[in-house]
Amino acid sequence: MAYLAMGSPNWRGALRYLEPALPMSRKQESRSYEILILQAIGTCDGNALATSNSESMRNGTLETSGRANGATFSFTDEAPERIRQRRQSLHKCEPSLTKARVQCCVCHPVRHVADVDGFTLNLMATTAAPDISPGTPDLASQERQNEQADTKRPSSDKVAVSSVEEDAAASFRVSRFAEKNKLSWWFPQILDDEHKSRRIWWSRRSRAIVIQIVVIGIIFCTNLGLTIFAFSRYGSDKGVGLIYEGDCEKVRTLDQWIHLLINLLGTGMLSASNYCMQLQAAPTRANIDRAHKDNRWLDIGIPSLRNLGYISNWRRLSWALLALSSVPIHLIYNSAVFQSLSSYDYTVAVVKDSFLDGASWNLTAAEERRQGSAAWDVVDDRRLNPPSFNYTDIIHGMQVNAMHNEYVERDLSSCFALYDDYWQPQGNVVVLVKNASLQSPPEDSLLMYASVIPRMDDWAKNMWALENGTGPGWVARSEPLPQPITKWYVGPHRYEVSRCLVQPPEQLQTHCRFEYSPGIMFTIVSMNFVKALIMLAIWVLRRWQEPLKAKTDPRETEVLYTLGDAIASFMRFPDETTRDMGLASKYDFEHRRRWETRFVKQAPSPPSEPRVYSLSAKRWHSSVSLRRWLTAVFIWLLIMATASILLGRGFVSLRHRSISITMSSLWELGFGSLTPYTYLVINLPRSDPAGLISNVLIANLPQLLLSFIYIIYNIMLSAFLVQLEFSRMYKVRKPLRVSEPTGIQRSSYFISLPLRYGIPLYASSGVMHWLLSQSLFLARITAFHPSGEVDALDSFSTCGYSPIAIIISMMLGIAFLAVVVGLGFRRYDGVMRMVATNSRAISAACHVLEEDREDGYLLPVQWGVVSMTKGVGKCTFTTAPRPGAGLSKGVLKLPQEGMRYI
Repeated sequence: MAYLAMGSPNWRGALRYLEPALPMSRKQESRSYEILILQAIGTCDGNALATSNSESMRNGTLETSGRANGATFSFTDEAPERIRQRRQSLHKCEPSLTKARVQCCVCHPVRHVADVDGFTLNLMATTAAPDISPGTPDLASQERQNEQADTKRPSSDKVAVSSVEEDAAASFRVSRFAEKNKLSWWFPQILDDEHKSRRIWWSRRSRAIVIQIVVIGIIFCTNLGLTIFAFSRYGSDKGVGLIYEGDCEKVRTLDQWIHLLINLLGTGMLSASNYCMQLQAAPTRANIDRAHKDNRWLDIGIPSLRNLGYISNWRRLSWALLALSSVPIHLIYNSAVFQSLSSYDYTVAVVKDSFLDGASWNLTAAEERRQGSAAWDVVDDRRLNPPSFNYTDIIHGMQVNAMHNEYVERDLSSCFALYDDYWQPQGNVVVLVKNASLQSPPEDSLLMYASVIPRMDDWAKNMWALENGTGPGWVARSEPLPQPITKWYVGPHRYEVSRCLVQPPEQLQTHCRFEYSPGIMFTIVSMNFVKALIMLAIWVLRRWQEPLKAKTDPRETEVLYTLGDAIASFMRFPDETTRDMGLASKYDFEHRRRWETRFVKQAPSPPSEPRVYSLSAKRWHSSVSLRRWLTAVFIWLLIMATASILLGRGFVSLRHRSISITMSSLWELGFGSLTPYTYLVINLPRSDPAGLISNVLIANLPQLLLSFIYIIYNIMLSAFLVQLEFSRMYKVRKPLRVSEPTGIQRSSYFISLPLRYGIPLYASSGVMHWLLSQSLFLARITAFHPSGEVDALDSFSTCGYSPIAIIISMMLGIAFLAVVVGLGFRRYDGVMRMVATNSRAISAACHVLEEDREDGYLLPVQWGVVSMTKGVGKCTFTTAPRPGAGLSKGVLKLPQEGMRYI
């Protein structure tokens, strides 16, 4: 009969020996402990050797009582000396134990001792018991022999003292290795596979890919459904479709919420794609072996371009297709829908009083009088007087309407206020002059005219009114005119305005539109479909290759996704190129440049002789290469510089128009709202579709850069955490965290970025994408004739920007970088070497002893010194226990500073 002796009242710690990484509730722990006891009890001649009938916690002591062939016995957590006093209850055990799977300790006192976090778990050996015939010595005699053996065994205190006094350089070699076949009697989970364990079944990478395919499929169906619905219901004209026309506030709200949905879908699509890209870029063991022979290393656990040169052609092609299909999504997805604000064309006619009596007028003479004024006569672009207008008909119509009192009269102040607002419905206006000397002769009653169309710069279209007769050198006024307006001059000849006759604003309507681009949406759907198809092909090929794995060398087919995958592979098949380099770090395998040969990289030549050990505490940022840090900072600075330049130009423009740049004033301009003062004025095509496409690319370029930032930050955080996981492997014995777990190996639904880091990164990326969509965005200005018809020729696309959204984006971007840099200044304790994601450095730490070669990777392992010969130690992973609870010899040790190790 096996007994359990625990030197600590914390009996639940026994469970952590083989399952330290599995979260378990107290109820599950109790159940597992009970199963452990019952399995240790076993059977005797086919009869129940013990049946647990009570289990209770009394004063920190767990007692399990039962019967063994009619004899009462108990198991407690008392020390072995106390338990010996209870053995008499087992003396009546039947002598025939040939069929016992677990032996009675009083019949065959062979015990397997395993250290478990500070206490000892004493289990019987799993070898079959010898046949004990009636002629064998009685059990009492055998018990006395056992007691004498126990008396000779040194106590845990004496062992601890001798362990402290032991010379660190004394030769030793670990023993007491864990064996899968033996431990499986008490822990059958060691033999679990995906058919027995739902945890293992779900953690398979093929299931993870299925989840990503489901995610990408849902997003594809959503995009396709919305595209078909919009196109079938709203149609399109010249590549632009109208979804809603009406209240401007509703349009702004729709724009913000739809862009939030777009960024959620886009982030989900790109995250699923990046996950599969990382899987495809992960190397197999054969890839790594080939790279190591070339004196190169590959990355483990992170997305890496370095690996592309060694992986198979199919995996490289699928990676490239997933990457290329992401570029259009970054560049155009946020411009699939956009706001379109309306602005009316109108004509201003400065006339004599005789114009209202039907006096004659001459267009040529009127055009000569306006020359020299940027607000009235522009010939180098389409800001004024488009040549497509029939000005004779326009002026004649205005004269008729004014003569028949179809226009309403306004005084100076109200007339100026009407035409000073860019978005107000504005119709044709007849401006009558006050100058008495100009009234005669009554002929030639048209002094000046100008047809105004929506401008594509940020000075709006009211320059003719704001000029106030200041002449050719005039620019937009830096201060508003005093209100109410009592003096108003127009044109280079300073005609003083007396009153206005305006087309009734009631006849005009404000048109705010919410529009979409069918071309962009169909492109997004196509890229979405390509991604789903590639991911499906990846899954199908993996399923097809599954049966082949059992027939081929695992090094050819097994992909090393995580740090645990790499350690498991190197434990089974050590890499000969890194033998005797147990203390090597990633720096030993990096190509370097010396100043003398700065144009040529020097191949690494790490030494294989023993190294002197010393603690080397490094900060987290050391796990990331300088090149990656510089790339991340450069792209971040590029985005910040672009935002700063855009914000600076905006501030200059706003201050020039006497608009305050305080936070409250900027908020009043609107978050993500289009205003006539916040156009992006660059030389882009005006008309569609060239104008639409060019502005779409400009508006979404920061989105592409932000996606690069997301990928780089993902790589950096992954590198931080790969090294953190490695640096803790000397502390606690744990099963490896692998991508394809077996038995009690820990599983993972991520590759190297845990959810507590991955979810904040995913969420912050989505928020940043949305903020950028509100900071710089595609905008459409739809021009209307005074009759209410759309002026398609003078409508245009542009980029709008929101100063307040840019400020918030910059603040969040700074915080984002600060968090990553702050994490980079955390410290590793320095006990283990800095390997980061370097495959050669990882392999150097995995040259295990022969006893751990076959099954060690399936069991809990720990890093440390496993042997010492002639003052030279060996550091690697092992299943052997560490010192504690009476164990001092043949156990794992930590390296000592100043000693030499391989």
